[in-house]
Amino acid sequence: MTHNILVRLLILGMAAAWPGLAPAADRAWTRDQVSQGLQAVGRAVVVPFQPGKIDAPLPAGARITRVYAARSYESPAQVVTDLCWGSPQGPCVPLNGSHVNTRAFDGLPAQGPLLLVHRVVNWGPAAGPPLFVRGTVTVWYAVGQP
Repeated sequence: MTHNILVRLLILGMAAAWPGLAPAADRAWTRDQVSQGLQAVGRAVVVPFQPGKIDAPLPAGARITRVYAARSYESPAQVVTDLCWGSPQGPCVPLNGSHVNTRAFDGLPAQGPLLLVHRVVNWGPAAGPPLFVRGTVTVWYAVGQP
């Protein structure tokens, strides 16, 4: 009995030390982009995010495991932003304040596109168009997992 336990511990230790046998950590891609100028209250500006041309291609079957998105802008304007997968119609998740961490897109293809959809709700005092919004999207993904 003790021999079986020692053998199992040895196998587990070898699996952790051997890179091909240990479970792989999630990989990720990140993009930063600035929107076109927001020009009117309620009019959506859509900014697409996908892996870049300088990145290695995503492996076949790469699926999202989590997503982080953030936005920032210099204006007193009130802007609402949704993070969407595939199209502005969704699925979508609203940014709470300036960012969101979500697993709402888990299992969807990691190449996206993911979209930040910005809308001005109110320009605020002494503000007006155009308004440019800087966005960041990070997509973590795994291969072969739903």
